[in-house]
Amino acid sequence: MIIFERNYPVNIFNTDITGRLSPGAMFSFFEDLAGRHANELGWGRDNLMNDGTFWVLSRMTVKVDRLPLALEEVTLCTWPRGTDLIYALRDLEMYDAAGNRLAGASSSWVIVDYHTRKAQRPGRALAELNMMFPEKKAIGTNSRKVPPLPAGDHRVTTLRVMLDDIDINSHVNNARYVSWAINCYEPDFVGTHTPDTIEVNYIQEGHLGEMVSIFTGATADTETAFIHSVRRESDGTELCRLRISWKENRL
Repeated sequence: MIIFERNYPVNIFNTDITGRLSPGAMFSFFEDLAGRHANELGWGRDNLMNDGTFWVLSRMTVKVDRLPLALEEVTLCTWPRGTDLIYALRDLEMYDAAGNRLAGASSSWVIVDYHTRKAQRPGRALAELNMMFPEKKAIGTNSRKVPPLPAGDHRVTTLRVMLDDIDINSHVNNARYVSWAINCYEPDFVGTHTPDTIEVNYIQEGHLGEMVSIFTGATADTETAFIHSVRRESDGTELCRLRISWKENRL
């Protein structure tokens, strides 16, 4: 079984107003771990760039049991689960020092041509490694498509893409979209709720200096689940779509 583990300290600067690991920081931890493991397997960014390609995260679903507090140390583990059409599948988990699971995630990645920005089919060498991948699933299913923003009244949050939103691939980093969505909530709500499930679909690239609007609407089935549609203002292109389901904090 190809499983990769690494410990991460939850630093003060990784936490939000509740003193817990922020959802955006959690996504950054997962991204860092996935990149490190891909590099260990010979499929890291530098390896792909030799062929003029790079990894892009297409979908991720995270199921949260508990967000760790500042100064805790957590253990993250990850393993690839082979390929599905154009997607390379990767699962991840996070545990506390006592071995209790804090979160599990399923992610789907695509290989993109650096110059054309077009998705490429995984090579035979990657597909042939499928037999080496564990059958274990972190959340029991692959990450799925987030439904469109429901009709009705929407809250709109507008921002400009800044330099620290951009990563080495010259587009908005995947974790930034999660942070942007969290910023659409009131402090009182975030202080009394924890994300239960965070689902993200990355649709198009966002770039430095662009103005984006985040449209937020409640889902029809519950009052504590919301869809966020991140759109570029200049042409209305949807860059990212998220669904966040929340649960009340336990006393």
